[in-house]
Amino acid sequence: MESGQLSPADIFSFVRRRKWELGLVPGVAILVCIIAAFTLPRRYESSTTIWAQPDEILNPLVNYEMAVQLASGDRLSTLSEIVNSRQTIEAVIDSVGLADPLTSDIEKDILIQAVRSNIYTARRSSNTFSITYADTDPVRAQKIVSLFAEQFISTRIQGEQRRNELTVRFFERKVNEYQVKYEKTQREMVAILTQRLRRRPSGSEVVTARLEGMDKEISTKDRRLKALEASLVQLKKFPGALGTPEGDQALISLMASDIPYVEELRVIASQFADVTGRYTPRHPEVQAVQTKLHAILDRTTTGVQAEIASLTGQLADIRTSRDTAIEDLMRISIEQQVTTDQQSDYNLFKRLYEDMKTKLEQARITKELGKGAENSFIIIDPPRVPTMPTKPNRKLIIAGGAVFGTLLGLLVAFAMEAIDTRIRSKSDLARYRRPVIALLPPVHFHRS
Repeated sequence: MESGQLSPADIFSFVRRRKWELGLVPGVAILVCIIAAFTLPRRYESSTTIWAQPDEILNPLVNYEMAVQLASGDRLSTLSEIVNSRQTIEAVIDSVGLADPLTSDIEKDILIQAVRSNIYTARRSSNTFSITYADTDPVRAQKIVSLFAEQFISTRIQGEQRRNELTVRFFERKVNEYQVKYEKTQREMVAILTQRLRRRPSGSEVVTARLEGMDKEISTKDRRLKALEASLVQLKKFPGALGTPEGDQALISLMASDIPYVEELRVIASQFADVTGRYTPRHPEVQAVQTKLHAILDRTTTGVQAEIASLTGQLADIRTSRDTAIEDLMRISIEQQVTTDQQSDYNLFKRLYEDMKTKLEQARITKELGKGAENSFIIIDPPRVPTMPTKPNRKLIIAGGAVFGTLLGLLVAFAMEAIDTRIRSKSDLARYRRPVIALLPPVHFHRS
């Protein structure tokens, strides 16, 4: 049948001859899809949307332009990696109770992969993203989504706090390093200026004496500051370390140091050692002395922190005055004060030292703000228990089966028609190029 010679009669004849192919194949396909649509397990999806507020303090480890670009998307960059990580999925599985304690490693790997395949993450905007989970149990789907959100926020905050802590340590090391180099070049320049100024009468003796006094004061206060910082490290071990060997060693170290309220601390620590040696930790007398020890440790910590802050400010003021005195000494000198290399080294390390101090202060502010980082993640769309299944879509499956079955039926019908070489009409003679042997006229029968 050539497409240009088809007539309504030919189409009707084709449909009548191939009615089984055109009817049976779509019918079977629709039946299979109906059975599948009603036997496949129903799946429910629960989702949550989280808003990550952008960082108010830029990362001091990078330059300003780069920090501005990274601040808005930094928290969202690891969303998929954290949610789909094995550690996160194992924590969720344990919380929900999906795995049996006796589950083998292979079975657990299969379970983790199955859970991972049901997780969907998407970014809604520059600062919001969603987590979706599909499960056959609607209540479990809602609980798992909630756990994934909590695990993500917790892991992200831990990472930020770790980064902030390492940033502070890095800048503290750099500040100490540049401070040593800066003060070394400063001392060298002061020595050269002092030596040259002694050759001629001037007011340099006063400035030199003032510099020496400030150097001694800086050295004394710096030693005191380092001792207080070491004591603060011991104090921060409490109250968790109280009653442990580490805590006992920390108390001994604190009682031997020169810190605020140390006399009271020695008395109460001795009482605590005495009662713990005679009674159990639950004894009322032990509890009472322990409460007093907690109170004095808190007071001591506050006092040490206050003295550290005061000493830090005093050292900054003294160093500023020292810099001013050096500038005065340079102005008093009539001859060439320093060589070009010495002047360059002095200016370089001074600039680096001041820049590192600024970055260290910024890093400390970031670290303090990071302690409340959980408040920067807001769940604007809490996960809910779904009431309607999202899969399988029965209407879509049945409709798809009908379309597929119809197309398959037409394909089978046309294939059967193509391999059928029987002659049914005059057009078939021309199509198959067969000679005409005889022509039978139509016979009309009339009823008598």
